[in-house]
Amino acid sequence: MNGERPPGPHLPETLTRLLRAPKNAIWPTPEDRNRLRLGRQRPRQPSRAILGVWLLAILYNLVGFAILATLWRTMH
Repeated sequence: MNGERPPGPHLPETLTRLLRAPKNAIWPTPEDRNRLRLGRQRPRQPSRAILGVWLLAILYNLVGFAILATLWRTMH
């Protein structure tokens, strides 16, 4: 209030920026709304690696289900 700094460590602007933002809209902060957005502007396409992981997971589950179904069938 009188121009003196509060006691304790001084936090840089990057750490206190989100503390000043309104609670209902933390992102983007008012300062960020007018900031120029650099980089890719269109939505990213999923990579082929992610598609491969999904296919591998589906195949793994199908094989597991087939094994369980075969074991269930042999028990009865």
